[in-house]
Amino acid sequence: MLFVSTIKAQLGQHLEAIKLFKRPKIPEGVEILQFLGVFGDKDAILIFSAPDEATAAEFTVQFCHVAAIQTSLALPIEDLKWTH
Repeated sequence: MLFVSTIKAQLGQHLEAIKLFKRPKIPEGVEILQFLGVFGDKDAILIFSAPDEATAAEFTVQFCHVAAIQTSLALPIEDLKWTH
């Protein structure tokens, strides 16, 4: 399964967040495909694969003490039934 997370560091937590972004704990079955710093409303975008939602949650919860994180399940556009 593919997941996309947007991450915004909490006020005063930017240095701690960057340290964590550079060395996250990666559970078995999780593969980071892209971890990008961004200029804009969010501070980072994380694209990763995990075998299931529980493993994805186990991975992303580590960021919650320094950042607000929103994670979505991502699907290839070709797999969306409402597209032709």
